[in-house]
Amino acid sequence: MTSANSGKYSFFFEGTNGKGVLLIHGITGTPSEMRHLGRRLNKAGFSVLCNTLPRHCSTLAELKKVTWQEIYAACKDDFLNLTGQCQKVYAGGISMGALMAIHLAAELPAQMAGIIALAPTFDYDGWAVHKGKALMTLAWHIPFVRNSVNIRESWPYGIKDEATRNNFARFYKRASASKFYKEVLLFGSPFFPLCNLYQHHLFAKVVMREIPSVNAPILLIHAAEDDMTSRKNSDYIYGHIGSKDKTLVILKDSYHMITIDKEKEEVAAKVIDFLQEALRKRPV
Repeated sequence: MTSANSGKYSFFFEGTNGKGVLLIHGITGTPSEMRHLGRRLNKAGFSVLCNTLPRHCSTLAELKKVTWQEIYAACKDDFLNLTGQCQKVYAGGISMGALMAIHLAAELPAQMAGIIALAPTFDYDGWAVHKGKALMTLAWHIPFVRNSVNIRESWPYGIKDEATRNNFARFYKRASASKFYKEVLLFGSPFFPLCNLYQHHLFAKVVMREIPSVNAPILLIHAAEDDMTSRKNSDYIYGHIGSKDKTLVILKDSYHMITIDKEKEEVAAKVIDFLQEALRKRPV
């Protein structure tokens, strides 16, 4: 199963239990960051779909054109495609993808069986974020500036595991903003355009308003040492979401990219436990 926005690293794994999970990667990211989790979920019986987000895994110029509304439209199509194939469908994502799963729950409450929010990000307030972020938030209101500035991804790249981090670093350090590299399909963009950061900001404000109205079961997983976005983001959701069925897991040995970092197996196990428990509570 693919959609119009699918790319080389998109994937669909057909399951055996009649239940589906839509996985959503982060903004400027790639489905590769969700593939390990997807395989683990599929092994547990779930059908799993993760498509490349619109304009991602392409040139930087193309990435800079994307809007949060365009991303939502593609995710909604993917979610509804899954509902046509599966008895129950869950949505999960990392970073902005986690917020997108929450937004889907707010927009499609009757169809949403549950939410998996991995390192959800309203604000980039992690310990490794440059202290000049406040100046960027002023600059992005100027169209010329936000369309011109490309922020190079920097150490530790959201990854605590040294071997994995070094693979990213070798590519990110040599990449040029004026060229397209096939490695983007695997590692995501080496740059975070200010205009994409602005779209994230606009979308986060929408989701923050919606959270009290969301009643779907939710699993939140966040790293205590998240370098990009502090656990305050997950704490806020846990404290304000309308759902009574909510779980917050704090990891002790990972940074932001928890689906590929040192505790990726624990992340997968927690997600599977959440889904299986949700099925026990609501088998039909």
